[in-house]
Parts: sequence; C-alpha cells; structure tokens
Amino acid sequence: MKRLHLLFLLFFIGNKAMAQPTSYSMKNTHAHNDYLHELPFYEAYSLHYGMIEADVFKQGDDLMVAHEKSSIRPNRTFKNLYIEPLLKQISLNNGKVYANGQRLQLLIDIKENGFEALRLLEKQLTPYRNYFDVKNNPDAVQIVISGDMPESIDFDKFDEIFYFDGRPRQNYSVKNFERVALLSTSITDFTRWNGKGLITAPQYLKVKNFVDSVHRIGKPVRLWAVPNSLTAYKALMKLGVDYIGTDNLSELANYIKNLEAFSAKPIAQHIPYLPMYQVDGIQKKSKNIIFLIGDGMGLAQIYSGIAANGGKLNWTNFKHIGFSKTNSADSFCTDSAAGATAFSTGEKTNNRYIGMSTEQQPLENIAEILDKKKIKVGLVVSEEITGATPASFYAHQPERDWSQLIANDLATSPISLTIGAGVESFRPETIEQLKKKGKVFTKIEALEQVKTKEKTFVFVDKNEVRPKHEGRGEYLSEAFEAAVKQLESTSPNGFFLMLEGSKIDWGGHANQLNYVTNEMLDFDKVIGKALEYADKNGETTIIVTADHETGGLSLLEGDFKTGKLEGSFSTNDHSGIAVPVVAYGPNAQIFTGFYENNTIFEKLLKCLRIK
Repeated sequence: MKRLHLLFLLFFIGNKAMAQPTSYSMKNTHAHNDYLHELPFYEAYSLHYGMIEADVFKQGDDLMVAHEKSSIRPNRTFKNLYIEPLLKQISLNNGKVYANGQRLQLLIDIKENGFEALRLLEKQLTPYRNYFDVKNNPDAVQIVISGDMPESIDFDKFDEIFYFDGRPRQNYSVKNFERVALLSTSITDFTRWNGKGLITAPQYLKVKNFVDSVHRIGKPVRLWAVPNSLTAYKALMKLGVDYIGTDNLSELANYIKNLEAFSAKPIAQHIPYLPMYQVDGIQKKSKNIIFLIGDGMGLAQIYSGIAANGGKLNWTNFKHIGFSKTNSADSFCTDSAAGATAFSTGEKTNNRYIGMSTEQQPLENIAEILDKKKIKVGLVVSEEITGATPASFYAHQPERDWSQLIANDLATSPISLTIGAGVESFRPETIEQLKKKGKVFTKIEALEQVKTKEKTFVFVDKNEVRPKHEGRGEYLSEAFEAAVKQLESTSPNGFFLMLEGSKIDWGGHANQLNYVTNEMLDFDKVIGKALEYADKNGETTIIVTADHETGGLSLLEGDFKTGKLEGSFSTNDHSGIAVPVVAYGPNAQIFTGFYENNTIFEKLLKCLRIK
C-alpha cells in the first residue's frame, strides 16, 4: 500500500483530476468474457456496449479466443470473431464504429506469452491501423491490452495504437502512464460482498477511497469479480466506478438504457391532510359516496408516492384497509373495462366488455340503480370521458374501443355530471342530445359561473389532461372540488362521485417511473380533499382502490429526504396482483378483508342501505 500511496501522490501532482461519472450510458458498459456468449461480438455490439472483452492465446501464427487453453477450438480466432466483424460494421457506418458515433474499446486479455502475443496482434492490425489510431482518428476503436502485459518500461516498444489496463500497485513513469487507458483491480481487494444488500460501511469506504484516488490522478476505474446483479450495478454507479462489467449483457443493457425511465423525482411535495376520524367506521347510512379509482395503482405505485412525498401520503392515513382480487371472467389479468364493470355492476365479465355480461347482455349499473333513488352520479377523469373506466359506469358495449357508440350511451344514461376530455368521440348529433338534457361546457370554471340544476357535461381540451410531469397543473383537484360542489347543491338525496386518476396507468404502460410517481402524488392530493370533505360533511364515505396494477413495478432504491426513486418494470401491460382498498367515513369497516373486485359493488350499495 505504500507504493500505491506514493504512486497516487506522484500523479496527483502532475495529472489533471478526473471527475466520477455524473450520468451513465452504454459507453460505460463492459461485456466481460464476451466470447463465451452464443454470438461473440455481435450480441454486445447490438446492445451498444462501450467495452468488449476477449481473452486470447497465441497458438502458432494466430491468436485464438478462449478462456482456457483446453477450450481452444479451430476457427475461433481473434480475427474471425472480432476484427473482421468490427471492420464490417465500420464500413457499414461510414467509418464509425456505431452509427450514433459512440466510441468502442476492445479489451484484449492476453492469457500467456504476452510479449509474443502482442507482437502478433500488432502484425495482424497493421493493415487496419487507421481504425485503431485514436490519436489521429476520432472514430477509432481503442485497443486496451490486459492480462499478461509487458512491463511498463516496454510500452514504447509497441505501436502507439495499444493502450494498457493499469494496475494500482505497479510503478509507471509519467510518459508510460500516458499509455494507461484505465486502472483495474478486483473488488475482492476490498470486500467479499456477494452482490446482495449493502456493502458494509467500512468496506464501502475502502472501495470509495480507491475509486476517488484513481480519479484524482485522471484515470477511469474498472473493478472485476463483481457479482452480476442489478444491486451490484447500482452499487458500482453509486461508487463512481467508470466501467460497469457484466456477463448478463441484456440485463445490464436494459438497466442502463432505462435509467431515466426507471427513476423519479417529485415535481412538488404536499402536506397530507390529517383526518379527524370522528365518523370513521360508524354504522349509519352514508348519504354520499366518493369512489376514487387509481387506474393501474398497485402497492408499488402507492409506495412510490409515499417515498417521493417524504414518507407519508393522504393514502397512509386510512385505518380501514382491504385487498381486491382483480382477475376478470376470462383472464388472470383484467383490463380497465372488465375491472370497472365489476365495480359498477357487481359482475365479473370479459376483458374489453363495457357494462356487459359474458354473454354480451347489458348489466344494470350503479348509476341506473341510484337514479331510481334520485341520487345523482358524477364522473371525473383525467383522460377521455369515453375511456374504459368512466364508460363502465354508463355504457353497455362489447368493445371498449367503440368510442362513438359509448358516447351515444352517455346521452341516454342517467349520469348527471361528467368532467373529462374526449369531445372528439361525440358526433354533432350526440352533442345536441346532451344539450337537450342539460348543459355542455368546455371549461370547469363554467360550473361556477353558470348555476344550474340541469345535467352538466364538461369537455375540457385534451391539453388540460396531459400528463402531470408535462405540465397538467391542478386540473384533477379543481375538477374534484367543482364536481362535489355541483353535486352537493343539486342532489338533496345525496350523490355518488367516481373520480379516476387515469394516468397512473399510462405511466405504467410507458414504463416511466417519474410519470407514475407524479400521477400518484397528484391523485393523492384529491384523496386529501376527499378526506377533508368527509370530515366536514359527516355523511360521506370515501373509498380508494384500483382496477388493476400496471407495469409490474418494483422499487429498488429511494430517498425519503429528496423524494428520488429508482425502480424497474416487469411488463408494459397489466399484472394480475391484488390491489389495496382503503375506506374512510361511515361504514368504512365494510371494505376490510380480502375479496373479489365485483363485491365492491355490493359494499357500495350497502353503505347507502340499498338492497
């Protein structure tokens, strides 16, 4: 360690310090023992790896690619497996290694007879020297020699196209150190970590000190013998290691390429409302029901909001908690049509069906039932009002994409209030039908300006319901407040309001954690407003649930102080896991337990004392 210290001190004085990476891309990836894969070179190349490694043995007048001498096979030469495919790609890309201009390093690990093997490699590359001359060709591939390397004093005996994989315990002159492309060592020099959980604090500090000391002398760092796991890749990045190596090429590439999509930071945090709990769980008839559906909201989506908001949400203030099985009649993984139909009719149906039985017969929905009791129903969404979830509360169609037919059903339904986008799905004659039944507005503010007891249909511009992280503003909260005020003032017998946080689901389908998290935070603001209203009103029951989970989201890293998160998705579609149900106010205890999603319908009616 004394030599290491002196080495670093010497070069810290004479070399420009190198900062650790602030962001990672495929240029930071290292395909370890690439030749062991089914498609040497091509698999790593197709994934845009920044460093590709090959082990070579000198055998006669050729360089053979193999991990051990006993595994050498005919025709698996370095020229066949690497040089020729590489030159072909450079030709196809007009002189560039990658079409996008990304650079490539070939790490050649010479297993034995280093001096002779390097001389042979030098001879083989002479005809193509320009493609490896990084000093004179900005698009050149950098050749880095590792393994049985010549002594540093002999570096200048070889062509300048060759750079070397430095070692921390080796002495270098200033001139020879210029030929060192990076410094590498085994992570086992510092820790026996298995790639799961955390590196112990003392061992982590040893690794970090090493990485920082190499950066101070202006060189990048590579660690070998690191376990192959997402946890390990994340740890290396946190340590500031420049090259992230793996034997699992697709796993690392997927992680690196989705770093932005799989991370999140809150646009703004909010202070949760603290409920009074005076009427929570009491057994009396509920006058009003506010049914809040977080489309695609599973436990991970909820917890992303919790973490992003400093550890607490309005959602976490509920005391009555249950779980709903989300499967549809014909699929383990429901869609929103079947999921919302289960809520609105009490029947499980097939995916894509809107308010229809599995035999494609119309099912009486909760809006139609409540209309007989003169209880008004309102729908608020942050997407098109003809979307599968809102449509299931008024329409009867065997296909969720039949938006014009679904729009026609709204005109004949008993729904009293809608707020959402999607006017494009309504034919002029359908709009005229709506106008005959009530008022049609294009702004939420119109509900305040025009006092009316008629039915009201608010079609906002689609820009009003754009994703939260793209600047939606407070649309959802404002729409909730306007809807409650309108329904409360026009429905003396009580009201039923369904509000959907529609785009939590969209973020899951897009596999974008930031999208999901900020939609979750926005939805939670509405939950807080609903809780506050329930406390003031005393006769309102709040139910919050989801139709399904979207994305198969898992959370891998988080910071409660900054709200930053990292996670991953297992699918860009719905998953089949159960989702939470929470309730507040009179009869909230009805919603505890583990049950089928269609039984929520019965529970809603039970709150209202409707059989």
